[in-house]
Amino acid sequence: MKKHKLLTVLGLLISIVLLYFSMKDIRFREIIDTLKNADLRFAFMPTVSIFAAATLCSVKWTRIAGGNVRFSDSFIALLIGLFINNVLPARIGEIARGYVLSKRTGISLTYGITTVIIDRIFDLIGLLLITFVFFPKHSLPPRVSQAISILVLALFVLITLMVLLSRERFAGAIAGRLSRVKRPALARFGKRLIEIQENLKRIGSPLNLLMLVPIAFITWLCMAAALYFVLKTLNININVMYIPFVCVLLNMGITIPSSPGYFGLYQFLLVYLLSIFDVPKHEGFAASILFHASWYIPYNIVGFIFLIKEHLKIREIGKLEEE
Repeated sequence: MKKHKLLTVLGLLISIVLLYFSMKDIRFREIIDTLKNADLRFAFMPTVSIFAAATLCSVKWTRIAGGNVRFSDSFIALLIGLFINNVLPARIGEIARGYVLSKRTGISLTYGITTVIIDRIFDLIGLLLITFVFFPKHSLPPRVSQAISILVLALFVLITLMVLLSRERFAGAIAGRLSRVKRPALARFGKRLIEIQENLKRIGSPLNLLMLVPIAFITWLCMAAALYFVLKTLNININVMYIPFVCVLLNMGITIPSSPGYFGLYQFLLVYLLSIFDVPKHEGFAASILFHASWYIPYNIVGFIFLIKEHLKIREIGKLEEE
């Protein structure tokens, strides 16, 4: 069985197990009552906030890609990529983003994918900043604190790597060694490193960094605002200063293998994170359903429409997994 098939099966098993634990000991009636008492005045605000985040993400990616890439190109590619992540296994939505951008603008696929990689690095920097700014003052469970420490360390390593890769000598030395290895995949990765270095060098000016980092920070604040409005809709009380922190850990956690669309994993993480701040399990589960739906449904609708308008087929995108 190929590696991606093993990951798909593993992801499905993880999703099923986590969905079970997220619903364990919850009475279905409690969830229904929570949803019935919802304040519908705020019901559409999560989706508005989420599309504000998608807009800012597209602005950031447009600046990273540079050249003749327009906002409309990056926005359409982004929404198609998010749709693909929701319906296909193996998380190939990021590759799909680069593929769609290359088709719309004429840039090479490799260059398109490198812009996605750099865009995600800035997303990670934004997550790191949110973590520091909104870290709860009261003590967290030891396991959560340890996990956060590991994630923050990993983010620092990524930032350091980004700085090093922007140096031509460093990237060239690694690419040169990889090119001498008799493995085509490593040789292709070496070439991609050179393109990443050229892209990082281009955007590495202080002016660009001053714009890209705050955009990433505000993008995640918009996602946190979406979660805030979900909790507001369901009349769930939690200190507003903790919500960005919960949102950050939720988005870090969904890197764990799971089913397409993060079903099960999304519910488990949000139920657990909200329980740290004394939110009852049935309320946390109701919030996870509403928050999940607030981006899953509109992303899929808009992404599918863009996929049709671009004359692309899901099968065509799925083949990227094999390349």
